[in-house]
Amino acid sequence: MEDPEKMTKEEKYRYIFEDKSFEGRPRVKWITDCLLGDIRTFLDGIENYTDNKERFAFKPRPRGGGNLSVPILICTALEFVSRLYVGETKFTSREGYNAKENAKKFIEKYFPEKYKAIPSLLWDGIRNGLVHTFSTKPFKYGNNYIRFQFYVEDRNIPSRIKKVNDTIRICINVFELYRILENAIENYLEELKKDENEALRDKFIKAWSSIEEDFQREIAKNSEYRDDAKALLDYLGSSSDALLLEDLNKVLNTDVLRIYSLMIRRS
Repeated sequence: MEDPEKMTKEEKYRYIFEDKSFEGRPRVKWITDCLLGDIRTFLDGIENYTDNKERFAFKPRPRGGGNLSVPILICTALEFVSRLYVGETKFTSREGYNAKENAKKFIEKYFPEKYKAIPSLLWDGIRNGLVHTFSTKPFKYGNNYIRFQFYVEDRNIPSRIKKVNDTIRICINVFELYRILENAIENYLEELKKDENEALRDKFIKAWSSIEEDFQREIAKNSEYRDDAKALLDYLGSSSDALLLEDLNKVLNTDVLRIYSLMIRRS
């Protein structure tokens, strides 16, 4: 793990904003272009689907609106950046890793006011609910029930809180939620760039280097993983390249040829 105390101010800046040893681009560009870029790709697909539903009507299986997958991706990005912001170097809960507390600190610093007031509800209700049960987590507060709802059909309808009888419903437009996250990350990175006392940069470097360098598990003595690794090497044999799903690949290639032939005939 990198030790920021042994780095000059220039070395810290280079590590964060210029060094391309991580996947061929500066680390901050990986956040904006890859981490957030993946979410933008999903949102572009949702826009295409909702604007052109008639084009998908003939598909044999239904398409969803993205109100399950996109919030999970948003929370994943939030968790990662929050870890950098607080300088979290632990990885598992056994070591004391606390994603909710990290996200809470980031939300309270960079999110809009109404979101700052409910960081624990947001994290537990959205992230933990969707990741662990594939549904948002409801809460009960006295005689009131608190629930979440996501919508994507109209990208311009603002998020809102509704109370109907004893149910408080937090209705979130996923496009707006993404814009909030993107803006929060941009503000964080801007502060990181102007960080004169280097406290933010030190936390970023500690957290990132701990992920990049320490997230590697030795499995030679662990039978649960050792058997899998042995099977992997046996499958490769003397070759350096082998199809992972050989039988399925044959089917896929046949399907691709069939579709391509249909396209030629139609043209």
